[in-house]
Amino acid sequence: MHQPSMPLHVEKHLLSLFHCGCYINTQEIIRMGSSLGIELPFKKRTFLMQTLLLHVKETKQEQAFLALICDLLKNKAQTLQATLTHYPKTALFLQPWLFKIDTTQSLLKQTFALHVKDENA
Repeated sequence: MHQPSMPLHVEKHLLSLFHCGCYINTQEIIRMGSSLGIELPFKKRTFLMQTLLLHVKETKQEQAFLALICDLLKNKAQTLQATLTHYPKTALFLQPWLFKIDTTQSLLKQTFALHVKDENA
């Protein structure tokens, strides 16, 4: 079975609050782009993420992107965890989002590991 290309698959997952577990805003995408050497204009998140992921692929910065996005997801999870600690009654609502963030990180690590492996084959 043919898998969708790395950028499209990852883009759709990261831009979906339901799948990713957190909202990645325009400014966060622009900051990641800046860290990876690309200046992104203020546009729709979809356009920014597509552009960023294509840049990552073309410049072979998958591991750098993976580190940046995992740091961002970790920070968002820590914020949710702090809220959960201060407001334990939010557990029913927040635990699924924390799980999705963790799952997203695992998915990204697998996707980028497979992508790098395919590039070297």
